[in-house]
Amino acid sequence: MGYFQNGLRQFNRKVIIAGNVMEMYEYEKPVIKGDKKKRLGRSAADFTTDDIKKENRGKTAQRARATVRRMANANPQLNKFFTITFAENMQDIRIAHYELDKFVKRLKTRHKNFAYICVIEFQKRGVIHFHLLCNLPYIDVNVLERLWGNGYVKINRLDNVDNVGAYITKYMTKDSIDERLIAKKCYTMSKNLKQPIAYTDEEEINEIMSSLENIKRVRSSEFETEYYGKVSYTQIVCTEQIRLPSIWEKIKKKARACLVPLPDGIISPFD
Repeated sequence: MGYFQNGLRQFNRKVIIAGNVMEMYEYEKPVIKGDKKKRLGRSAADFTTDDIKKENRGKTAQRARATVRRMANANPQLNKFFTITFAENMQDIRIAHYELDKFVKRLKTRHKNFAYICVIEFQKRGVIHFHLLCNLPYIDVNVLERLWGNGYVKINRLDNVDNVGAYITKYMTKDSIDERLIAKKCYTMSKNLKQPIAYTDEEEINEIMSSLENIKRVRSSEFETEYYGKVSYTQIVCTEQIRLPSIWEKIKKKARACLVPLPDGIISPFD
């Protein structure tokens, strides 16, 4: 990773670790962070066509899926998955979210450490469903339906699912978001979740790559970007949580960078 005198930094590789899944981006042109200059994209144009709006909504949906996928994989304690439906033909997103919020509050009352990720799905005829990934202990489906109070709850099995994030995001809109979701999130999640961790330091990335074990599946692809040229993407799914770079090694590395040479004849207590 390179540094500039004005505080800018650059990197050509980024690794994101979320539980047992690693994603690596390799950029043809370096990514520069800390640049205060704003790039003028299509949103800065005098007008925006319907095609551009549709494309931007597609990008928004793609970013949302990536966020949900990584958050789900970074929190393996979320091992229960429910599909929540309405008995009536519910199509009003405001009312649907209001009922969902009440359901979540009821669950939090019963389970103090309740954590969850919830995504919204629209059926072809516009009916709203919710899909809830959470950390509830065993609870009878009839009890869940009484707590929900608006329809039906289906328990989805997660047996043999090694990429839970990919599993839940398959229910999210793929190409563009529903018009009802414009300026609104297509997912909600609790605040008590672990975050995926991103690395751009070459030493840390090399340490991660050298420590990978029990690799189950690898897939890769390439795509072109406007600012960074060709980008190579690799996803590695392991059977266990990926080991992260040692915190103690990070501390020692920072400490070495701060050391001041001792005068001749003085012995360091750390030798």
